Amino acid sequence: ELFFSEYIEGSSYNKALEIYNLTGGTVDLDAGDYEIDVYFNGKTSVGANIDLTGTIADGDVYVVADDGAVAGILAETDQTTTASLWNGNDAIALTKNGVIVDVIGQIGTDPGSYWGTPPITTKDHTLVRMDTVCAGDTDGSDAFDPATEWVSFDQDTFSELGSHSCVCGPEPTIEPKINEFVANHSGTDTDEFIEVFGEAD
Repeated sequence: ELFFSEYIEGSSYNKALEIYNLTGGTVDLDAGDYEIDVYFNGKTSVGANIDLTGTIADGDVYVVADDGAVAGILAETDQTTTASLWNGNDAIALTKNGVIVDVIGQIGTDPGSYWGTPPITTKDHTLVRMDTVCAGDTDGSDAFDPATEWVSFDQDTFSELGSHSCVCGPEPTIEPKINEFVANHSGTDTDEFIEVFGEAD
């Protein structure tokens, strides 16, 4: 599914979210009824809603930002909004047909000023998803600590916006290693093979 790949909680109107497409195909945001929902100050009801439009190609990103953000953000933005956006203590959900596919923060919980522990917090920082993260958090009620999946940058850092990459993919096979062992150890005994590869389950 789509998931958030960058979160900007900057000064003034410098608020933006980047969404990454790792689905393997182009995603039509209108057809999928994708939305961004903001939950203010620990509330369980949506306080701001952004209907997403357009498409995202596989491996590409889609950026949503406040229409009053600086030029450095708007240059990478695909959709602007006039809706009231988040501070560091507001939960944000990406939904498809009303179902959460990713969330930043914890819906229904007011953490005070922010989630996390300095210097990795949701207030006055840019957060970029680690390249080892392959899917979003679909549970809006679970505890949230940005340090587990996000890299923190100083306030008003926009240099990472507009692209994302990850190292997600299939597990490597060990067949070439086994073939090489057999080719180079013809006639070897069972004990030596077990020493290298271990016993079968």
